[in-house]
Amino acid sequence: MYTYESILKRLECFVLRLYPRQIADADHPAHGAFISTDPGCPTPTHTGHVHDLACACYALLADGSLRGDPELFERICHGIAFQKRWQRPSGLIDGIASNWESPNATAFTVQLLAPVVGMARRNAREGNTEADRIADELGTYLHTAARAIGGRGFHTPNHRWVICSALAQAMVLFPDLAATEYIESILAEGVDIDADGQFSERSPGIYSAACDRALRLMADHLNRPELLEPVRRNLDLMVHLFHPDWTVETGMSARQDRGRRLIPFGIADSFFDMARRDRNTVWATVADELADRADDAPPFVWLLHPFVAHSEYRVDSLERTPIPEDFSRHFPTAGIWRVKRGNLSATAIGGRDSQFSVRWGEVELKSVKIGETYYKTSSFETDIFTPCDSGVNLVHRGTKTRQRNFDLPLGRPVPFDAFYAVQSERQHLALPPFDIDLEIREVEGGFDLVLRTQGALDRITFQIECCFQGPGTWETDDQAIQVQDGQSAILKRGCGTFHRGERGIRIGPGASSHRMWQMRGTEPATDGFRVLIPLQTPVDHLFQIRCGTWSTATGELLPGSF
Repeated sequence: MYTYESILKRLECFVLRLYPRQIADADHPAHGAFISTDPGCPTPTHTGHVHDLACACYALLADGSLRGDPELFERICHGIAFQKRWQRPSGLIDGIASNWESPNATAFTVQLLAPVVGMARRNAREGNTEADRIADELGTYLHTAARAIGGRGFHTPNHRWVICSALAQAMVLFPDLAATEYIESILAEGVDIDADGQFSERSPGIYSAACDRALRLMADHLNRPELLEPVRRNLDLMVHLFHPDWTVETGMSARQDRGRRLIPFGIADSFFDMARRDRNTVWATVADELADRADDAPPFVWLLHPFVAHSEYRVDSLERTPIPEDFSRHFPTAGIWRVKRGNLSATAIGGRDSQFSVRWGEVELKSVKIGETYYKTSSFETDIFTPCDSGVNLVHRGTKTRQRNFDLPLGRPVPFDAFYAVQSERQHLALPPFDIDLEIREVEGGFDLVLRTQGALDRITFQIECCFQGPGTWETDDQAIQVQDGQSAILKRGCGTFHRGERGIRIGPGASSHRMWQMRGTEPATDGFRVLIPLQTPVDHLFQIRCGTWSTATGELLPGSF
């Protein structure tokens, strides 16, 4: 359950384990820094030292915590001193992965530490001298850091909202900061979210959490409640992206969570906060489940923040309602079709190189990809996403894709290294366009995929690639083999079943038009077991995916109960 007591207790245990990771040598240039395994060196960021420092401060200042612990207080003072020393003269800090003297990295730390300063000030007004020192020392860092952020720009879409929320928090603490004009110039760009609730970075595993949290903070500190509407839309989408094991679908992501199997516990605070604001019993359930699974890594500290910002949340009488477990829902603007039937979870995605994926218990068909060798069009790019009653149609229009252009001579000298530089000046001859239509339909026991091609030329090498998460057993009518990630097989005819434990997924029928094991332009699958269906144009192929119970007695896939 997402409760104040349970989270605070876990936070205290985490803080006590921090002690061996803090540099205690007073002569060390990074004295006071908390060092994490990755990157293994001092880093004054929200994913490194600052996260641990915030946890330590909450453990000392929060009601019912380690208040009055002299060793903890001393360690916090050393940690604050390190953070101030590690500021550049500009007031900014470094994100050592790639963001040197970075307003983005600095904004994340201001966003994280501002509530700590607010809590310290409240405790100081009650006569807590330790809190008074924390408020003063950490407040100095926040003031200089926030002042440095203004007007310094950003890198990615979510950075805009983190910067705005950090400045909004800082202005409440330090009214002399004049950041309103800069905040308004950023907000004038509009929140980058579509009608289905998907942010432009399409990152449900990482950056949706960052956006939702920043928008909530802005709504409160800028008195802009309308900024909560994008949060509500995103949370509704997120509810439909969870798999049965509480990992989230990430196949659509444009960031580093793409394709990763992870539980997005970083968004738990937004689910909990918005559940309390809106009395949403489904969101409350999601918050509970994510909090129960959250590990101690950043952004663990944010789990406590809703109680810091809203002390009334500590009394929780909100009922819980299970999330949807039996649905087929389209998100056409986002280009997503989600199906969930108990232990079965499937996703069709437009705009990505993987068109479809299926999870059936512990068995995962990570991706179904369409590939061909028509020059410079080797990956299927969805141009039209059309929902239908039982599924979705994905259409790749060759006229919208880079086609093979045969460059014609310029009739004049081309310098030694300028062949590609003058390409735009040349006239070209193009091959005919190549259209691909993929219909995906939910049927009893699984899905039917109908793949058709139009136009282009005949005999173009083509393939369907199915990538399973290994290890497991791959079994056809005449063979059975134990397989691992990184291996590949060609299904020449009939069907084959990938199974592990009691469940299996059968695919087919196969084909044997060619033997291209690594088609040009396709991504190597070192993190999965690939099954290839080799085809040639024109293609009109019905491809079946069936989920069921694997019978060791019969060596067959039996219909499974979803």
